[in-house]
Amino acid sequence: MLDKSLFVSDTIHEREVELADGSKHTLYFKEVPASEFQRYSFNLYSDDEQKRLDATPQLIAASLCTKEGEPAITVEQAKKLKAGPANAIFRAIHE
Repeated sequence: MLDKSLFVSDTIHEREVELADGSKHTLYFKEVPASEFQRYSFNLYSDDEQKRLDATPQLIAASLCTKEGEPAITVEQAKKLKAGPANAIFRAIHE
C-alpha cells in the first residue's frame, strides 16, 4: 500500500498572497491532483488557442476555495482576473 502522503488530501491550505503593489491577501487553496496539472500542461501547449487561454483560469478555479473548501471562483471569473493577481494566485497553487 502506498503512503497516504502521496495522494491529494482534503486539507485546505491558507496562503498569504502578496501582489505587486505590496498588498497582502489571505486566500485558501485545495490540493489538486496531478491530473489537473497534466490538463493544464496539455491545454497550455494545445494547438487550440482557446484551450491555451483557458489553461491557467481552469487551474485557478480548481484550487482556489473558501475556508470551508467550497469553490471560491468559477473559470469565467478567473478569466477576468488582472494579470498580477492571476500570477500571484498561480504561484501560490504551485507551493
